[in-house]
Amino acid sequence: MFEQEIERKIGDFRELCFPEFIPRESRLQMADNMVSTIIGARRAGKSYRTIQAASELIKRKAIKSINHICLLDFDNPILSSIKATDLNIIQNTFLKLSPDVELKTPLLFVLDEIHKISGWEEYVIDLSRNPNWKVIVTGSSSKLLKHDIATELRGKAVSSILYPLSFSEFLRFKNFKHDYKSTKGQAEARRMFDEFMKWGGYPAIVNTEEYTKEVLLREYFDTMILKDIIQRYNVSKPKQCIHLYNYLMSNIGKAHTLQSSFRYLKQAGFKSSRDTIREYINWAKDSWLLFTVPIFSDSLKDQERNYKKVYAIDWALANKNSLIWDGSYSRALENMVFVHLYQRWPRVHYYLTRTKRQEVDFIAVDSKGHPALAVQVCMDISHEETIKRELEAIIATAKYFKIKENLILTYNQEKDFQTEGITVRAMPVWRWLLEGSVNGVLP
Repeated sequence: MFEQEIERKIGDFRELCFPEFIPRESRLQMADNMVSTIIGARRAGKSYRTIQAASELIKRKAIKSINHICLLDFDNPILSSIKATDLNIIQNTFLKLSPDVELKTPLLFVLDEIHKISGWEEYVIDLSRNPNWKVIVTGSSSKLLKHDIATELRGKAVSSILYPLSFSEFLRFKNFKHDYKSTKGQAEARRMFDEFMKWGGYPAIVNTEEYTKEVLLREYFDTMILKDIIQRYNVSKPKQCIHLYNYLMSNIGKAHTLQSSFRYLKQAGFKSSRDTIREYINWAKDSWLLFTVPIFSDSLKDQERNYKKVYAIDWALANKNSLIWDGSYSRALENMVFVHLYQRWPRVHYYLTRTKRQEVDFIAVDSKGHPALAVQVCMDISHEETIKRELEAIIATAKYFKIKENLILTYNQEKDFQTEGITVRAMPVWRWLLEGSVNGVLP
């Protein structure tokens, strides 16, 4: 049964060839005799990123042709039931279908969602031992990343994370041809940014008819919860779990504690516990649905004692799956900034000033553990009280940590402020996303 399904998948891939794709900007880490892993949220475009990688290998002549690529998806009713001890059927079947291939022939194996097979690690390590074979593993679980992968693959892997589209990638998907620094280009970029802010960065959403976009975002949310959480962790109370995620999606960018979620579920008629809620949230983080951001502090006790802020992998996904949404995009703007910072800095926190406990939306921490960037996000700074509040918090923070790069990111306003020897630059989010973050890393 497994051999026939593998033959069918290989045959279909060879017949259909590469689908059309728009190149992504993310760098794919690859090294000899190492397994490459691409992870990230469901529907972020991991499969197309592997197609891009395969195409690049062929262009560089590292792989001869599409017939030297074995691409299999284990999010499949047949292949998902295969045992780890039977995984060697893959290369045996591929070699049988490829009479021109020898053990010394350069090959590429792309194994999507193989982490669903218990004990898969030994197989991919063994596959990568052939110096002529490259192995790419993709998945929607963060268990494939960082300390977990070091244990599971014993230092035999290099990891890459794929997120939904950045704004510059979004413009590429929209076939944007203007110089965004020109008057016409700025007007068009702002128009595109409004669409990006409304509908988010999932690749399949970009050029879909508008009446279908909200349906897709709801389906993405339902699928992530069902497949990546409820089924994977065998959740015994799925209604309670779903209700919590809808509640969290309604509170993007706001203060969150286990107690507040416990209180909400209790009021909604669900019997739960703080430990169960903690599990639900950890599962959502593992599945790239949500992120929790702690306060910046050198003390773990302080981080545990203070509230966390919650953000989604995609702000449109959050808005369209919220129980309550006021129709504004201020939280979407903040979520967008968080995702951008999270991809580019070692750590991202919020901060409360020491004297007045005023919140600074984000502090980005460099590789040495030092706060290097302070960011406030505010849709509109035209009101005197608003800008006074935003400046007071960020200036106090900049002075205390001696931060040189300080930003107030707005919807479409730009101005420089000089106060108490601190420079704060206000600029539109869309421009900041295109110019790159202030540490010089382009999006």
